[in-house]
Amino acid sequence: MSMAQRLSNHSSACRVISLAKAKLASEFPGRDKNGPYVIRQTGYEPGDTTMRAGDYLLGRSGAWLGMHWFIRLPVPERRKEFIFDTLGEAMEVLGELTSKVEVIREKPASASEEAPEDDEIKQAIEAQ
Repeated sequence: MSMAQRLSNHSSACRVISLAKAKLASEFPGRDKNGPYVIRQTGYEPGDTTMRAGDYLLGRSGAWLGMHWFIRLPVPERRKEFIFDTLGEAMEVLGELTSKVEVIREKPASASEEAPEDDEIKQAIEAQ
């Protein structure tokens, strides 16, 4: 059994995931050939003594948000903050990260209480 890794802002800990095969890809007119993209990492939050791992997505703000909150966000907000049209855009955000990992721990104000049952973006991310 492998130990969970602590979330890191090091690019080697992150996976850039193409959502090009998802039906919603065509809704991103500025995307490149393999876009749009999300940046995912599986790990536990710094300071979490239980070391409970989860999937996190990186936002343009440089902060990580758990998938359990991401899927509860309104789609326009997800797209604005967490989905990148081009690989260059995703790599730029990764390149600007500092060594201090920031995690959005509280429920975002716009997040719903219930997770949608059939979420195409979540399915596309998990399929990778």
